[in-house]
Amino acid sequence: MGDNLFPEYSEQFLEDADHEKKWLAIIQQRVEELLEKDPGLLFSHLYRLDVEESILQSILKNVSANQLPTAISEEIWKRQKARIMSRKNNPQGWILDSDF
Repeated sequence: MGDNLFPEYSEQFLEDADHEKKWLAIIQQRVEELLEKDPGLLFSHLYRLDVEESILQSILKNVSANQLPTAISEEIWKRQKARIMSRKNNPQGWILDSDF
């Protein structure tokens, strides 16, 4: 098994401005859709994505309604980048059937 299971999530990928813009656009489109159609589901996703509640509260309190999707999307992207870097810096071994 290779060392890099997801080569597209390398540091170079995460630091590439073009990739970041594309991902932010995709995330923002989904955030806009969920804000409009099912905000409860959006907040459920944010919880599962481990977006800090204090940061989310700050966004909701200080950001205008028309900028909410952008601010939430940027926070999702930051959190996902942090998770990827954390996994890279703190690798966990694979659990194989023979380990049980």
